[in-house]
Amino acid sequence: MMIADCGMRIADSPRRMSWLLGRRSALRVALAIVLCAHGRLAVWRADAAEPKPAPLTVTTTPDGSGFIDTVRFRGRRVLSAAKGFVGAAVALTEAGDGTAASLFSHKTSVTLKSVLIDSRSAAGTMTFVGAYTDGEIRVPFVRRLRIAAEALDVTEEADFTALPGRCAVARHELHLPLVLAGDPHVRMFGFGGAHRAELFRMDMNDIHRGGKQLISAPRGHWPYWDVAGVLQLPGSYRIWRANHADTMAYPIEDGNGAPGWADYSEPEWGVTALVDEPAGAAPWSIRIDARKGVLTVAPRPPSQPPIAGKQFGKRTFRFRLTFHEKSWPATVRCELPFARYRELLEALAVGSGGRKQPYVLHSPIGTSDPETIIFRERLQPSVVLRTFYRGDAWRMQGRMKAIGVTVPRNQPIADWDEAAKQYLDHVRTHGMPKRNE
Repeated sequence: MMIADCGMRIADSPRRMSWLLGRRSALRVALAIVLCAHGRLAVWRADAAEPKPAPLTVTTTPDGSGFIDTVRFRGRRVLSAAKGFVGAAVALTEAGDGTAASLFSHKTSVTLKSVLIDSRSAAGTMTFVGAYTDGEIRVPFVRRLRIAAEALDVTEEADFTALPGRCAVARHELHLPLVLAGDPHVRMFGFGGAHRAELFRMDMNDIHRGGKQLISAPRGHWPYWDVAGVLQLPGSYRIWRANHADTMAYPIEDGNGAPGWADYSEPEWGVTALVDEPAGAAPWSIRIDARKGVLTVAPRPPSQPPIAGKQFGKRTFRFRLTFHEKSWPATVRCELPFARYRELLEALAVGSGGRKQPYVLHSPIGTSDPETIIFRERLQPSVVLRTFYRGDAWRMQGRMKAIGVTVPRNQPIADWDEAAKQYLDHVRTHGMPKRNE
C-alpha cells in the first residue's frame, strides 16, 4: 500500500492506539491511520480533501483487553470491550503422571492473559508483540492485524515450547466483544456446512416453515438458543447449538470436510469469522454466545485433550473477520439483489385485478413483510417460490406463463425447482414480468 508522505494530525489521547485503512478516494489515493504507542497518525495527500471516515476502524489500547477493544463499521460500534474483558487467553492444566488415575485429576492451574508489549506499523499491517502471561509463565506471541476493504485479517504466531514440563495447554482462545441489539429476537447465527448454510435466529426453536405458522412471532414461545458453534476436527466438523451455556448442546449438522466459517448477525449488520485453510488448521472451533455477546475463535478448542507445550510447539493461526451490512453472512449470497427480491415479494402479494392481498403471501410463507422474510428469516427466493408453489400452484402457473414456461399444477418439487430457477434468472436480468393469469 502506498501512503502519501504529506499532511498529518495527532490524536489528543497519547495512550490510545488506533488504526484505520480506508477505501481509495476518487484520486485513487490510499488512506491510513497508523497505530503507534504515542497516538493516532492520519496521513493523506496534501492536494486532496481530508478523507472521510473509513468503513472499518479497529482500536486497541495498551491497558485494554489484550486483543481488539473496539471496532466501528460504517459508523456503528459493533465490537466493544468492557473494562476487565479478557480478549485472549491460554489456559494451562497440570500434566498427569501417565497413570489411568491422572486422566481424571487434571485441573486448571493457571490462565495466562494476553499482554501487549510493543507495536509497529508497516505496509498497512499492524504488528503487536506480546505474551500470554500470569507474571511468571510466559507464552510469547506476534500478532498481525490488517484491514482489507471491510475485512480484518488476524494472524497470530505463538510459541509454546518454553512452557514448564508440568504444564499442558488446555485451551487457547481469542474473544471478540459483540455489541448486541437489545431485542434477542433479532440476534441471528450462521454456520457453514458441507451442503448448505445453517442460518437460524436466537429465538428459532421451530422446525417448520410454512402453513399458517407465524415464523417470526413478536415473542418466543420456547427457550432461546443462547449459544452455538462449530468444532473442526481433522477431516470432519460438527455444528451445534444449546439453549444456555450450562445445558446440553444439540448437534445441527456434522460431516466430512471443513467449511470453516461462522457468523453473528442482526438486521442491520453482522460479522463473519472465516478460518484460513480450515482443514490444515484443525483442530479449532468458533463459539458464539448471543446472550453474553462474545464470539470466540479457539486455535486450541477446550474439547481437545491437554497437550504439552513442547508437543504443541510454535503455532500459527489465521482467520478473517468480514463485517457486512444487513443480516446475510459474507459467505452466503442471496439469489437476487435485495431490491429485486423486494419486487418479487411485493408482486407475489398482489391478487386478481392488481389488488394487494398480503394473505396470499402470508398463508404459504408465514409472514407477508418483505423485510422480515429477507433480513430476519433470510429465506432464499427459491425457497419462497417453492413454498408459494406448494400453497398456490394455480397462481404460480400464471406467473410462469408470463416468461413462456408451462408448469403442470402437480409436478414433483424437483421439477418445479428447475422452472423456478428460470423464473429467478428472468427476474434478475429483466425484472418482474407482467402476470399472465
